[in-house]
Amino acid sequence: MNSENGIYVLCSEPDSTEKAVNALLSAGVPRSEIVVISSEPLEQYRFVDTPKVRMPWLAACGAILGGTAGFLLASLTQKSYPIPTGGMPVVTLWTDGIITYELAMLGAIVTTSVVFLVAAPLLSRNRLPYDPQVSKGKVMVGTNSVPDALRNRMTEILKAIGEVRL
Repeated sequence: MNSENGIYVLCSEPDSTEKAVNALLSAGVPRSEIVVISSEPLEQYRFVDTPKVRMPWLAACGAILGGTAGFLLASLTQKSYPIPTGGMPVVTLWTDGIITYELAMLGAIVTTSVVFLVAAPLLSRNRLPYDPQVSKGKVMVGTNSVPDALRNRMTEILKAIGEVRL
């Protein structure tokens, strides 16, 4: 049975953070349950496992769809309402290029905004804990769900690494 309260340790250096993550893994906590919160990026360390979001590719697809829609909107509108042009082409690429460009950028911006709102944990139901010491340079490592049988053992292991918060 899992307890409602998690165990967290505040680490002052990334090396002690790595020790805390390894200690939690050796205690039997799954990697998906371990939370690492830092005020600085820690991508160069092995304990960081950030999910990859394909935002650049999705933004490019949004730009292509927006540009295609813009070109079709401009060219089909010009063909639907023909006006005498005196032998000049009805669909002109230079003027349609402006509309195509603007809607391509709009498509990229809207797609980026939607992907950001979907991928960001802003609206998630399980809120991550936070400690004000994180903003002062510390790294918080821990887990939300701790089996009652392992709570004392994990507390002792993490006390050797840093300041434990329950």
